[in-house]
Amino acid sequence: MHFLRGMAGLSLMSASMVVASPAAEGPVVKTAFGPIRGVAEGQGGIFKGIPFARSTGGDRRWTPPVPVTPWTQPFDASRFGPICPQPETPEGRGVAQSEDCLSINVATPALKGGKKPVLVLIHGGAFFVGSGAEKFDEAARVYNARGILVVSINYRLGRLGFFSHPGLREEQPGVAPGNYWLMDQVAGLNWVRGNIAQFGGDPDKVTIMGCSAGGSSINALMASPRARGLFARASAHSGGGINNATRPQAQAEREGVAFAARAGVTGKGKEAIAALRKLDPAAIMAADPGPPNFGAVVDGEMIPEETAIAFAKGDIARVPYIAGSTSNEASVFGLMGFDERVLEDRFGIDFATVRKVYDPEGKLGQAELLRQVQTDFIFTSAAMATAALAGRWQPSWSYHFAYVPPAQRGKVAGAPHCADMGYTLGAAKASQGEENARLARMMQDYWTNFIRNGDPNGAGLPRWTEYKGAHRGPLLIGSKAAVAPDFRAPHLAYWWKSWAERTNQTPP
Repeated sequence: MHFLRGMAGLSLMSASMVVASPAAEGPVVKTAFGPIRGVAEGQGGIFKGIPFARSTGGDRRWTPPVPVTPWTQPFDASRFGPICPQPETPEGRGVAQSEDCLSINVATPALKGGKKPVLVLIHGGAFFVGSGAEKFDEAARVYNARGILVVSINYRLGRLGFFSHPGLREEQPGVAPGNYWLMDQVAGLNWVRGNIAQFGGDPDKVTIMGCSAGGSSINALMASPRARGLFARASAHSGGGINNATRPQAQAEREGVAFAARAGVTGKGKEAIAALRKLDPAAIMAADPGPPNFGAVVDGEMIPEETAIAFAKGDIARVPYIAGSTSNEASVFGLMGFDERVLEDRFGIDFATVRKVYDPEGKLGQAELLRQVQTDFIFTSAAMATAALAGRWQPSWSYHFAYVPPAQRGKVAGAPHCADMGYTLGAAKASQGEENARLARMMQDYWTNFIRNGDPNGAGLPRWTEYKGAHRGPLLIGSKAAVAPDFRAPHLAYWWKSWAERTNQTPP
């Protein structure tokens, strides 16, 4: 049995953290490795910071997650655990960081009364910041009220989660290095599979959802054989999927050796790994300056082939699937330093050629051309491509979120990166008001139906057709929602043709 699959029946607590002061009178759940005590919430409860694997520090840095020793006293699950090492952000200022960070959070509307569907959130953050605490409380309030459990997971970030090196192959024969972040996510899903029934959840009705790096994670989980059978539906938001979704192992190892050199460590053997493990997390992060450049590695085990090729060939989880994006995904590129030069140098985009597609009449300014290309290249084209490719094999839907709140209209170019999640998982992120509230209810109704039944459609909602057929179109979400056939067809076709030529695949 594979080591990650073998974790399915375990509640994987860190031995260093199981002795804790239990919350006063919270509900206690007996998991496979011992009891945990949460905080009462109606007929259910909130359980936070449950470690699902041992610390990944010291000698365990850049090794797969492993089980821990059982305990007998209730573990205090009343607060979030430490976040995985990452650069400090305004939102994360003062939050404890540790390599002992692999924890899971569970919110259940009722501990008894039958099996309920489960929503598992995979957080975003460009694979170098973020934690499972993000949006968890808000999503729990929304979906617990609808009879759905909410779960979120921490996973290793940055170079601690994405690292390939010849020394790792020498040290750990038989283990494909690189995708420690994905190993963590699979281990967390195995924990859900083995333990969620104790919280009132149905392990056969698990939906995985994430935005940005979380959306990329959803696509990787769809393509990973190690995640088969661990979820029943998948929803990828602003996750890309055809360009920059994966990198070959050889490239990842070259990048790993270059990182080690920046950290002051040379050599390609296991002695280099030992030296790197002596560095503290701050030194590891300091050796990766510039825009974040972390992504899935085609390692032959966790990810056997490029994600989009797996979608095209049907080598994916055969489950209902949603993929979508927003109308101004370019908002995220400024934060990461992805300007025109980076797009040309890293991705080989020829803006002179692209302009002929986007601006045949020569009316677009360079800034607006760049914005549209940034939005379409990694996000819009990929969301609809993965939906189209998945639609060859299973039910699949796509959306394009273009809603801008009334107070922001005329001031912003469109809906920014992951703007839809403020509505799908909770209250509107921007100004409030009946229009925002109505949109949030509609989004939550669609995804509640999807989580429960594997189909977003339901009474009172605009019909959302599957993304397939001659005139396929996404659900275009503005102040109203309607399917838009042939949406941005010339622009998307350009990127799809480019991908198909590079991979020798049939275009989506």
